[in-house]
Amino acid sequence: MPPSRRAIRNRAVAIFGGTFDPVHYGHLRAAAEISERLKVSDFRLLPAGRPPHREGTWAEAFHRLAMLELAVAPYPDLHVDEREVRRDGPSFMVETLESVRAEVGEVPLLLCVGQDAANQLDQWHRWQDLPELAHLVVMTRPRSAPRYPASLAEVLEKRRVTRARDLMRSPAGLVCHVEVTQLEISSTDIRRQLARGWDPRFLLPATVLAYIRKHGLYGAGETNPANG
Repeated sequence: MPPSRRAIRNRAVAIFGGTFDPVHYGHLRAAAEISERLKVSDFRLLPAGRPPHREGTWAEAFHRLAMLELAVAPYPDLHVDEREVRRDGPSFMVETLESVRAEVGEVPLLLCVGQDAANQLDQWHRWQDLPELAHLVVMTRPRSAPRYPASLAEVLEKRRVTRARDLMRSPAGLVCHVEVTQLEISSTDIRRQLARGWDPRFLLPATVLAYIRKHGLYGAGETNPANG
């Protein structure tokens, strides 16, 4: 019996990076929807080691990596890539893609980013080299809109395709916008709730919340002066 359409996967690699500080269902739902739409054989969530565009992270990299591994453990189509956590120095995505490309050869490589991150792509280290290494998949939400600077908009528009399957015909160089479900969940809000002694259950996996409490991350388990 031939495989069903649902079972068919494209021989390609997708990278979904972020600080995941902590990982929550907004991240996981976006990853699940993009994985389903792209049907790639290898979908990787990649926690940043030392993000160069932020002053720092709240939890150390090894904690964020451990939480992400717990979060995706039930889902065989999602994997964790540790390379930025294991690498010294700032986590520049262009260097990460060069590393992945050297390993996977000429298969399609897709970099998945949210619309807010895509709007600032021209601020990334060696951003002009990104299209030579990977396709760009911009995860859009119903209320998000492109706000590209003119120079970036010109580059992206020349490479834009409307069908995700078009990305599977070449190793890199194209841009596709894919809409994902809007979940009003943020890592910032989860950290705030934990610091105040509130319970952020149902916003993130129970295994991740248990890990946070076990290790006292984000103020969880500490005495809240406001509560006496």
